[in-house]
Amino acid sequence: MGPPFAVRTETITLFDPTRPTPARGSVPASPGRHLVTDLFVPSGASGPLPLVVFAHGWNSDPSFYEPLLEQWAQAGFLVAAPIFPDSTDLYAGSPVSDYADQALDLSFVITSLLQSHVVSVDRSRIAVAGHSDGGTDVALLALDPAYADPRVRAIVCMSGELPSGVAPYAVGASSAALLVAVGSNDEYGLSTRTPLVFEEARTSSKAMIVEQGGDHLGSFVDATPAAAAMREETTRFLELAIEPRPPTSAAVVGALQPVGSPALTIVPPS
Repeated sequence: MGPPFAVRTETITLFDPTRPTPARGSVPASPGRHLVTDLFVPSGASGPLPLVVFAHGWNSDPSFYEPLLEQWAQAGFLVAAPIFPDSTDLYAGSPVSDYADQALDLSFVITSLLQSHVVSVDRSRIAVAGHSDGGTDVALLALDPAYADPRVRAIVCMSGELPSGVAPYAVGASSAALLVAVGSNDEYGLSTRTPLVFEEARTSSKAMIVEQGGDHLGSFVDATPAAAAMREETTRFLELAIEPRPPTSAAVVGALQPVGSPALTIVPPS
């Protein structure tokens, strides 16, 4: 049986004792990091499965992104979406941004799932993706060799930006393929800041998608034809870029065309 697969969900709890969880307003900091992680599993797909670890945005959680995460799972990817203890809307206190620790959380989730008996992961086909603050988390993996995870072959940065408040932070070469995506009417001003991630990235495999008229979140999860096409484009990118041989930027751009909506524009590297 092939895609689209039926998708089942389950939740696991991971714990990293080596790094603390910062204070959330009136809620004090605590030792260790509890990472409740939602799994979207393609039922009937033969394993080991390719893996996508997803980073949610500030003051949100994985449930905001179910149409996107389910589509990836329907295509045959195991999708793991941790709830970040710093920035989620689900816990007491005030959400805080913590790009560095959340970038490290993504690598921790990869390591945990590779060692898990709950699921079978293909260690040669691993990707990370994120939206908003989560997009900035994955941008850190894409840009800074200090945070790069050599196991990651593909990175999808949606409505993210260049990391701030991270020390040290320096841009270096990356072997991971990168897809950057944003809406031109992003209400938080990311339409001008997200492209900087694309421009700064030093990889031979990258492309950007812009939805004309698209907003911050709806461009990726709404029921509109443009959002559906955006989800399809991210899926096509993952299917190409997660394979063992890194694609060229020209191959990435070629794989994304023709787009499924006139609202989407594919931007190649300059």
